[in-house]
Amino acid sequence: MKHSSGVDSSHHAPRNTRGEARRQRLLCAARDVFLEKGYNGASINEIVARAGGSLSTLYKQFGSKEGLFVAALEAHAANVWTRLEEGRNRPPQDVLFELAQGLIDLIFAQSHLRLIRSIAAEAERTPELGRLFLERGPDRTRRELADYLQSQHERGTIHVEDPRASASMFTGMVLGEWMIGALVGRVPTIDTEERNHRARICTDMFLTGLRGMAERN
Repeated sequence: MKHSSGVDSSHHAPRNTRGEARRQRLLCAARDVFLEKGYNGASINEIVARAGGSLSTLYKQFGSKEGLFVAALEAHAANVWTRLEEGRNRPPQDVLFELAQGLIDLIFAQSHLRLIRSIAAEAERTPELGRLFLERGPDRTRRELADYLQSQHERGTIHVEDPRASASMFTGMVLGEWMIGALVGRVPTIDTEERNHRARICTDMFLTGLRGMAERN
């Protein structure tokens, strides 16, 4: 399932203000339609109707439905990655706590869970779609977190022997049993207090574990 035009949605030439505005309208409309109806149920025509513009503009910008999906997915998760990029000079306990909050808010939104379920159902027939989702969503989140942990290790604020494994452990701890239950229909009811409690416990346990490993070595 290659992008029909060969467009790489992760790289675009500089755009003028009007072109960027059209792009953002398409991304916002695509995000809403994909979240509301899942990948299979999402219609390119409906996305264009909501955003305004034309099919030719959409294909020029994103190449295909798959290209638009990837770009919308990245835009939807961008605020989580931004927390890490903007947190380079802040205490890790604050940055990781806010990252955990963001992950919980992002992943356990009903609309996002519907999208994940639709991708899982489609992935058996179209494995490329599952690969795109993982590479541009969860895998990228772990890579961004691993890069952040590596940078903090180099600064001496924390000691991390294996940033990639540690990033996977942190995100797994945050999402944990909630994620498994949610995917099969047992969606957790998470209020702000419970979200913050989970985020704080996971952050404290994670950093305590890193300190313990450093002391043993």
